[in-house]
Amino acid sequence: METEEFVRRLSQGSGFHIERIDGSEAAGGYRCLPPPEHASGQGVGYYDYQNLCVTMRKLEVKQDFYDDEPGLGRLVFLLHLSGSRRIELGNSHQNHLTAPTLAVYYLPQGVFRRSVWTRGVNEVSMTVGVWPDRLASLLGFYPICFPNFWCSRGDKAEAFWYSRPLPYTLMSAAEGLLNPSVHPLLLKNYISTKSQELLCLSLSTLLSDGELLSRPDLHLKRVEHVKTMVDANLKDPPALSKLATTLGVCAEELSNELREETGVNYVQYITERRMNRAMLLLGRGDSLLKQIAYEVGYAHTSNFCTAFKRHFGTTPKDVRGQ
Repeated sequence: METEEFVRRLSQGSGFHIERIDGSEAAGGYRCLPPPEHASGQGVGYYDYQNLCVTMRKLEVKQDFYDDEPGLGRLVFLLHLSGSRRIELGNSHQNHLTAPTLAVYYLPQGVFRRSVWTRGVNEVSMTVGVWPDRLASLLGFYPICFPNFWCSRGDKAEAFWYSRPLPYTLMSAAEGLLNPSVHPLLLKNYISTKSQELLCLSLSTLLSDGELLSRPDLHLKRVEHVKTMVDANLKDPPALSKLATTLGVCAEELSNELREETGVNYVQYITERRMNRAMLLLGRGDSLLKQIAYEVGYAHTSNFCTAFKRHFGTTPKDVRGQ
């Protein structure tokens, strides 16, 4: 799917008219015009199918109306700066935005987002959208505060919504993007840089949000993430404090969650996984003990043999001889 096709699909079912902005100052932008009988104002979108897409909207509503946007499997960060709007995600979420708000939502394929405006309101808002799998590429990690969205462009996942008051730092950054004061030749790069800034500030806010991080489903996700990282890095497992920072919790809390799930602490869990991997490698019978020790994170074979006997009550040589 190219950007033009993405814009076409994004506009399906919408009453807004989307047109390419021509001219050297456009920086690849699109103008999003509301139905003139319902509202004045416009939105301006900068769409890059592979990367971040940002849309800025200023509306003055003349009479009640609504607009539908199709779900494409995108993760969207919404900065509602002023005015009011009601947002419905399919039949599962209905949210009234009446104050400055940071919201993040996920819209699977086949689910529509309906926005409802009432007569006389003015709205100023901004969205930054990204594919969930692209988010991990941009950041170098996937924020554990979000559910596991379907990686193949979103189908089969459920709609997701979370909102909280908009911090001043985000509002200030958004206002800078609404009123850019840069040379036209630099506008495209400026939009791209500011979009990444908004994404990072939004995620920083969410990764520090105790209510979001205390969701019951996240406890198990954090433990599963720890297990995955240990298994993938048995030679040199990451420090618990580093994992905790990535997951947005303190090391003590993460350690308690792991112990509650597995019955052991982090160091004991690493040892357990190393020993189980070593037992599997020993069963193959074609690797030197020195090589097996190295594969499971021991620089010295003697230390590996001592740990193995302590864990299993027998030596690696005895296991291989059976």
